[in-house]
Amino acid sequence: MYEDFGTVLNRGFNSWFRNLNICIPFILNFLINMITYVLFIGLISVLLFTSNTGSIIDPATLSNKEILSVLWNGFSDNFGLSLFLILGFSLFAIFVHSFFTAGAIGMAKKASETGDTGIFDMLVSSSKNTFRLFLAVLLTTLLLLVGVIFIVPGAFAVGDLSTLIQNPEASVKGVMVLGIGFILWTAYIVILNLALSLSSYAIVIDELGPLEALSESFRFFTNNKLDVFLIWIITIGLAILDGLVSEFVSSGNTLFTLVISLIPIVILQPLTAVLWTRLYMARKGRKLYDPSDLLSYPDNF
Repeated sequence: MYEDFGTVLNRGFNSWFRNLNICIPFILNFLINMITYVLFIGLISVLLFTSNTGSIIDPATLSNKEILSVLWNGFSDNFGLSLFLILGFSLFAIFVHSFFTAGAIGMAKKASETGDTGIFDMLVSSSKNTFRLFLAVLLTTLLLLVGVIFIVPGAFAVGDLSTLIQNPEASVKGVMVLGIGFILWTAYIVILNLALSLSSYAIVIDELGPLEALSESFRFFTNNKLDVFLIWIITIGLAILDGLVSEFVSSGNTLFTLVISLIPIVILQPLTAVLWTRLYMARKGRKLYDPSDLLSYPDNF
């Protein structure tokens, strides 16, 4: 069923409001990643701040320069294990993110089709799509890192960083080239994010493989540039607005600050997931429900 952009926004918002439980995957993802982050910081701190005698060095007793020296020595002495921890925890975080993202999109899909969704839909979608979504995220990350080539000429032009710090005027041209490289890399990241923004939805909704999903997302973007750009702008705009509000109230009531900090997880992420899902399904001619046909409120959570 085709819907114009205004209808996608209106019915997408209605679908989200009717199914506030779509926030559950995002909350669980946040909690598990927080636990993982604390565990990682604890392990890496023990690894880096353990002296040769086996005792733990107290960072509070060190100056900033001494802390940097201890961190560097600890990382150098335990390079292999440090790299393993960083890589292992990063992959685990991406896998957890993929699991709950697949679940959230699955819930948004069911809500867009029938009007209602529940936790069972999250579990079904996660079990079917997590690994393919995980591979797609890794491929997207690699594509983003390819943009490093834009700053390579500038890095060579600048040369030794220590010389640049001591005499910035000596490498003005190199710094300009490096700055242009960063601008190009930023533009590349923005364009790539726009072009591949629907890849996760293609995986879950159309059950495509990682490469097929990236290709389908790019094709969808080329056919619906304005709609994709507008949803992307809405997403970025809501995030910026939330950041400004958080900054404004940061020195005020602690409880209110905590509530504001939860808005992206509880409201913004689920809402944008529903909007992206509705847009994708509408432009692909998929079955969508009309809110006017649903007169009762859902009783399943």
